[in-house]
Amino acid sequence: MKILLLEDDYSLNEAIKETLESQNYIVESFYDGLEAYSNISNDYDLFILDINTPSIEGLDILSHIKSINTNSNVIMISAIIDILKIKEAYDLGCDDYIKKPFEIDELLFKIQRLEKTNLNKSIFKINSSIHFCRNKKELVIENQKCSLTKNEKNFLYLLVSNKADIINHEQIENFVYQGESKSSDAIRSMVKRLRKKIPYDLIENVLEEGYQLRHSGNES
Repeated sequence: MKILLLEDDYSLNEAIKETLESQNYIVESFYDGLEAYSNISNDYDLFILDINTPSIEGLDILSHIKSINTNSNVIMISAIIDILKIKEAYDLGCDDYIKKPFEIDELLFKIQRLEKTNLNKSIFKINSSIHFCRNKKELVIENQKCSLTKNEKNFLYLLVSNKADIINHEQIENFVYQGESKSSDAIRSMVKRLRKKIPYDLIENVLEEGYQLRHSGNES
């Protein structure tokens, strides 16, 4: 699991990073909100954000992360006891909240609980013949793994993770291309290439809005 950590307290940042890395997690840590914001990408499996941070506060970063992918995993940490701030964090979609001071093992327990939950939800059945594994970003068709490019994997991940929603151009730029500007033609070309690899019409083009996953299965 790759984790982005934002914590402006140097000692706490180092202690969290050291503990998590001892458990074989990959941790990239930041002390400044703007620096963390600039490094947000779909390569991270979990974001751990302090609320009060320099330049950009954690709640604004949380909002940005969720605008890219509503299913991103985020744990907020803060000494704040303002119930309205805590409510805002949950309203924006954080998965958990931990109040300072805390034992780092408590944070580790929360991470492990998220991992277990995600593992149980990692396989998405598109229909009886096709499933997509979110953890590995693998598409399996009739028991055969389909060869996909990195962009195609990320696009399918975005569709599956937001299965009830239409994915728009901005979301695709932010998640698939990690913020790089792309023309509508470039995105359509990527989708066209992906459709050639899939024997079923899984991707629905919603006119002037974006793309949506067409499926008949259930998650398991």
